[in-house]
Amino acid sequence: MEFGIGLPNYGRGKTWDDIRRVALAAEALGYASVWTTDHVVVPRENLDPYGHIFESLVTLALVASITTRVKLGASILVLPQRNPVLAAKQIATIDAASNGRVILGVAVGWNEIEYRNLGANFKDRGKRLDEAIVLLRTLWSNEDATFHGKYTTLDHAVFSPLPARHSIPIWIGGNDAPACARAAKLGDGWHSTGASPAQVAQGVQRINELKPTRPLTISVRLTTDLRPEASATYTYRGNPRVKLVGTPAAVRARLREYAQAGVTFLALFFPMEDVSVGLAQMEQFARDIMPEPQ
Repeated sequence: MEFGIGLPNYGRGKTWDDIRRVALAAEALGYASVWTTDHVVVPRENLDPYGHIFESLVTLALVASITTRVKLGASILVLPQRNPVLAAKQIATIDAASNGRVILGVAVGWNEIEYRNLGANFKDRGKRLDEAIVLLRTLWSNEDATFHGKYTTLDHAVFSPLPARHSIPIWIGGNDAPACARAAKLGDGWHSTGASPAQVAQGVQRINELKPTRPLTISVRLTTDLRPEASATYTYRGNPRVKLVGTPAAVRARLREYAQAGVTFLALFFPMEDVSVGLAQMEQFARDIMPEPQ
């Protein structure tokens, strides 16, 4: 099992120096990747925690310039509220400049007002995402790109530089049935958030029944807190979520449950209200938990 680190690119008072410290620590401690969170311009009711946020792709580009090894991931990019051609260019640029280190998580998102703020259509975001994924793969595989979709049309468009690998892994974010179906049809991976091992196993079964078109990476984004008083669950927009908490022995046991459910990758979001606390927990996890084979 591989482990990635969630970057503190959002939250009141967060700075570039906070992001830089966490990214460099992740690389030094042997984590496989670092991950940004994506919002752009949320309404006031979402001020905490997303009102103060460093843009996801720009952050990854900056982190690419100060690291050499870690993969650079978006968990997740709300692609339908962006121009997909411009997003394809930005992502390909980061990948080419970082020698092929990008992993792109995408999903439909949930914030209708944010869509409106960006002049994007919330109602057809699922259809737009499906088309955009195919468009990205088309642009990333050929410098002379022709694409005729419902929302985007290109005829012999020049797209260069290509990604370092002429492709970038696309992981589908979301916990519900449509996300599983999209992962089976269009994804290189499924990236759920706060799902329990049992929920992951159910999702994997659903995906396998749909006969995915390519081998999928099964990954989970998990809020992680090694403090003894940490709660094991939370609610996000009315939906129950689980955290990765407890003693090293308890965490290792939980990781084995995730592995049995089919998970091969975890993106760990340690508490970063105080970055020093998050850094200390990253070190503790790397020292006491990560070395054990999963």
